[in-house]
Amino acid sequence: MKFVWTLSYVCSFLHILGGEIFSSVYKLSILAKEEGKLLEAFKKYVTIQNNDQKSVSFELQRLLNDLEPPVSQSYQDPKYAENPINAYHLIGRFVYKWPVVFAIILCEDCELDEAALHLNMTYQTVNANIDYWPDDYDVKATAQALLRLRIFYYFNIDEVINGVLFGEHCQPLNPSQIIKLIRIAADSSMLHEARLWCEALLRKLQFSSHLDEYINEAAILRLLATIFNKAGMVGRAADILVPLTQSGHSEIDQEYEFYKNIVNETSEPPDIPLVTDEYDSQYKQLCRENRKTPQELSELYCYLSNTSIPYYKGKVEIVNLQPVIYLFHDVISNDEAAYFRNEATKKFERSVVLGDDGKGFKTDKVRVSQTAWLFDNIGIVKRATRRVGLLTGLVTTSSTNSSNAEPFQIVNYGIGGMYNPHFDTLNSGLDKARPGDERLRSVVEANGLPELRGTGDRIATWLYYLNDVEVGGATVFPNINTRVPVIKGAAAFWYNLLPRGQTDNRTLHAGCPVVIGSKWVGNKWIREAGQMFKRPCDIHM
Repeated sequence: MKFVWTLSYVCSFLHILGGEIFSSVYKLSILAKEEGKLLEAFKKYVTIQNNDQKSVSFELQRLLNDLEPPVSQSYQDPKYAENPINAYHLIGRFVYKWPVVFAIILCEDCELDEAALHLNMTYQTVNANIDYWPDDYDVKATAQALLRLRIFYYFNIDEVINGVLFGEHCQPLNPSQIIKLIRIAADSSMLHEARLWCEALLRKLQFSSHLDEYINEAAILRLLATIFNKAGMVGRAADILVPLTQSGHSEIDQEYEFYKNIVNETSEPPDIPLVTDEYDSQYKQLCRENRKTPQELSELYCYLSNTSIPYYKGKVEIVNLQPVIYLFHDVISNDEAAYFRNEATKKFERSVVLGDDGKGFKTDKVRVSQTAWLFDNIGIVKRATRRVGLLTGLVTTSSTNSSNAEPFQIVNYGIGGMYNPHFDTLNSGLDKARPGDERLRSVVEANGLPELRGTGDRIATWLYYLNDVEVGGATVFPNINTRVPVIKGAAAFWYNLLPRGQTDNRTLHAGCPVVIGSKWVGNKWIREAGQMFKRPCDIHM
């Protein structure tokens, strides 16, 4: 039996548009688990070949030696993919190494024996289980996520290269992977990050045993020179190459002469520009730490709130006074949260934001996550919705004719998963949003669900936290200097509209990038309809 399988065929066959596996840590965890099946099938193939005294190519043996240690770790550790460095390795293996294994063993004109057929069947099973095989787009997006995390949280690049991120050990990065990261940074106009990683690689190379004729000090300095050149610092680019001009390499000499010929000292910036226009500094600072003063913190408090059920009290923490931002503790059980997560995985789609023209939707790097909608026609979901109404005092009932709240939007964030500053309101106050703010228009509103027609804007937001996050992922309000940490079983609540019906611009909020962990949340947006006696209008407020 013969099986036609060239590398280009594999790559084209495996690519399915729209998968974007980097946008969900849950999907990456499945990928890590399934990779173990591929490794076992690969090892079995090599073992049978050796037992039958059939030759195994040097390239194939090298691939097995490279894959076995990290894959053995990835599929045995359920939290492996929750570390972004590990995720970068994981996606890279699926894009650059496994297709080569398949191309060698399942090649054109290859006679497939029992072991090769077993590998092929394992691949088919894995491919069905993961739905989508990663591609170069996922590699690029993962690298950009790592770069964003550095911008937000200022982690130590040298430590990360050596396999330590915020004190947690992960798989070290080799020079080839760092070069890939640097090139993606440069192509993404993140020149300051490209420079920092390039300089870190130069330091790493002094102690590295990595042997590659294309990765050496000269190659890295040339890359650094191109980064300075892109930043408009041609003089610095030329200076970097000066020590290399005596090496006898004509290409380096030509690059040096090129830079020298276009040097204009008066027009050069003093240093490579930072990425300052993409992320608000207050947003980044709040992601790193609570920024409230001791005086402000002293005015915050906790209390037990009454509900319509005398024996049921809400554990309430006030995290901001004006406007009031609430954090309700212990409002969803572990079993309920697990149910929400499990049901959402059956319906996941890439999260979207409102299109540039104000109509339709698009995926964007400002919102890196996967989304599913859960309706109130299931007991557990219905009870969770009723609980929102019980604790907030608002009407949250749903029916086929009219609903006072939207279905639950369950979100799982991806590598460096985040959502840039935005308002939750649908229409009100959009003209007051700052340029560059992303606003999400509800998918259910766009689809025109009849029960939501005529129910007004989103008067309030309820946000269940369905699990803990090790590092990052806080919900922050840049305009009021407020940070809400992720606490499993808790829920944040705030009003989006002023009593007069306009968007409260103080409720601009964002989801901070997730550094380590898998962040799951459940949004419940409550509509204006039905709240006239619960929160009366007031034209003066």
